[in-house]
Amino acid sequence: MWGFLIPKADRRRDRTLALAGIIRSALLVQNIARNGEQPGPLLATCIHSILSLDSASTRQALGDIQSLRQALALLCPLLQRGPANAQEAELLRYAMAMSSLSKRLLKNQSATQRVHEGIQQAQRQIQHFGDPLQSSVIAGLAQTYTEAIGTLRPRIIVSGDSRYLSDADDAARIRTLLLSGIRAAVLWRQAGGHIPGSLLERRGICQEAEELLSTNNSC
Repeated sequence: MWGFLIPKADRRRDRTLALAGIIRSALLVQNIARNGEQPGPLLATCIHSILSLDSASTRQALGDIQSLRQALALLCPLLQRGPANAQEAELLRYAMAMSSLSKRLLKNQSATQRVHEGIQQAQRQIQHFGDPLQSSVIAGLAQTYTEAIGTLRPRIIVSGDSRYLSDADDAARIRTLLLSGIRAAVLWRQAGGHIPGSLLERRGICQEAEELLSTNNSC
């Protein structure tokens, strides 16, 4: 009866990777906001995903499977059983909000243009400094998030420890990671993803996630 809602199977791996990209960003945001845990090289991977507008594939845009392992492992439980605790419920809330914002972003020409301008600025800065983790790069991407995504609804309310949420550097990292999650959500939509379809094809997504984890266990 609802078969017309199920996305085409030929892009299912792309959708699985993109969903993992959303969850990865949500996990990193949560780790900073709650524990002050720094994302290290994963932040550079997420910044690369924001800037990689001309990537040949979803996998190339999001980075290697190793950077997505934790998110891929969590993807199936979240789809199959739902959140098991408050932290997982929070992750799902972030992921759903990023999905909704990606849809609104794609429909908002001025916000999309502002994101493109921010990406171009970040690319110039990285070319100059040679480091995607340079503070001005992160601050610029965070400002892009504020000016482009902050005008859209629903706004993402990040919960956590006020020590980290009020820290300017941590706040900039959080906004940059949220932007990378919305980038992953755009990739998911471009691969045919939508929320009803993800629920209907969750068995197939779980199979894809398990295969990706098993075939890349040496990464």
